Amino acid sequence: MPYKKILVPLDGSSLAELAAEHAAEVARMCEAHLIFLRVCHPDGTQEAAQYLYDVNQEAHFHGLDTEGMVRYGTPAERIVTTAHELLVDLIVLSSHGRTGLARQVFGSVAEEVMRKADCPVTVVKSFRGHENRESMDS
Repeated sequence: MPYKKILVPLDGSSLAELAAEHAAEVARMCEAHLIFLRVCHPDGTQEAAQYLYDVNQEAHFHGLDTEGMVRYGTPAERIVTTAHELLVDLIVLSSHGRTGLARQVFGSVAEEVMRKADCPVTVVKSFRGHENRESMDS
């Protein structure tokens, strides 16, 4: 099934941007619309909008049909709600690789999105060694 709309939640980390690069490859193959989503606190709107603009300017996304969107709320809930509202065909996001106690304490945005989303979800495994600029679930 070709995807028409792909939602890519971004939290400001280089790990999330790896998922965006993967989503760009899928979007090119399917000629899909790519939607970058940044979930933040209302005080961070201007910074979030600038971040999405900067990401969209990266070479990986040239020639693609893209848009950026800033929403407020709990990350997993807002990702699932936005995907449902926009009738997206696929969500592509990064795992942050937490295990053990850290995962139990902080939970997993990716896991919750996978459980609650109405559409397919691709989780791109993150790799250690990437620096987080800022994380929506830290």
